Amino acid sequence: MFNPNTRHWSTPAVIAAGVFMSVSGVLMFFGVHDPVTMAHEWIGLAFVAAILFHILTHWRGVKGYFSQRLALGVVAVIALATTSLIVLAATHEGGGMGHKVFATFERAPLTEIAPLLDQSPDALVAKLQSGGFQVAGTSQSIQEIASRNGTRAPELMHLLFD
Repeated sequence: MFNPNTRHWSTPAVIAAGVFMSVSGVLMFFGVHDPVTMAHEWIGLAFVAAILFHILTHWRGVKGYFSQRLALGVVAVIALATTSLIVLAATHEGGGMGHKVFATFERAPLTEIAPLLDQSPDALVAKLQSGGFQVAGTSQSIQEIASRNGTRAPELMHLLFD
């Protein structure tokens, strides 16, 4: 029978999700994105839920940490670092030169990116369609195709570069 007492499962859930987030985050840092990114995002949401349940279950202990200077300092440093990284990424237009190149690539029509991939525009359409994506024509961009197919442009880029 289901036990509503989260003490039995909230800590193991936080540990398991934390281990997965750590491993997948390191993989992503070193350039392994497909299929890790999607799993990282979904497990990240589960991690948030597990953390909330863990905090609720252990509220008295958690509250005690916030009366300690060291614990408050650790939380403040991590919050400051996180905020700084988010602000830096937002003001840096989402990344460095590589990001700008791929963003330009994603906005260009297939007719313009086909020569860069040493393929014909029709071959790119065929490749995308064989991957299960609907493509109206060679004048569409990767962004447009991804949007109309309910996916993200990097997923299509991986398919085109394979």
